[in-house]
Formats: sequence, C-alpha cells, structure tokens
Amino acid sequence: MIILNVFFEINPAHKDAFLALLNTMVVESIKEDGCRYYQLWQNHAQPLNFALIEHWEGKDCLLSHQKTPHWIAFNDQVNNYLSRAYDEHHYT
Repeated sequence: MIILNVFFEINPAHKDAFLALLNTMVVESIKEDGCRYYQLWQNHAQPLNFALIEHWEGKDCLLSHQKTPHWIAFNDQVNNYLSRAYDEHHYT
C-alpha cells in the first residue's frame, strides 16, 4: 500500500475554486481501481490549510491515477489557488 499526505495552504481569494477542484478529485478518485481511501481535510486551527490523504493499493494504481482527466486538471490548476507550493509525502 502507498499512502500519500498532501498539504496545501490556500490563497484566501481562491478558496472556493480550490474546494471545487478538490471535490471533483475526491468524487472521481474514489471510483478508481486500487483507491482505498481519498479524503480532503481542513485544519481546524488554520482554516486555509488542508490535507489530502490518499491510500492506494500499489504503485501501479497511483500511476494510473496520475493519467486520469481529473488528476491532469488538478495538476494544471491547483498551483493557481495556493499561497505556496504544496507539500507531498509518500509512505509505504
């Protein structure tokens, strides 16, 4: 299993657009083969900070995910909504 923790700090002016983009990611990603968990969490103490937690059966499933239309749209747009680059961690 591969677990990803991705941390975002959102530009306040783009919070709604970020949430719409990530909502699509969650809805579509949980339909994928090999996706065991996919959820966006908001930091209670810092409401412009979010964590995306993903669980994938293996590397092949994650690589397939990165070729989907919703992941490509995410990758093309997400940096426009952030105050700084997102921080991504992979665990096995």
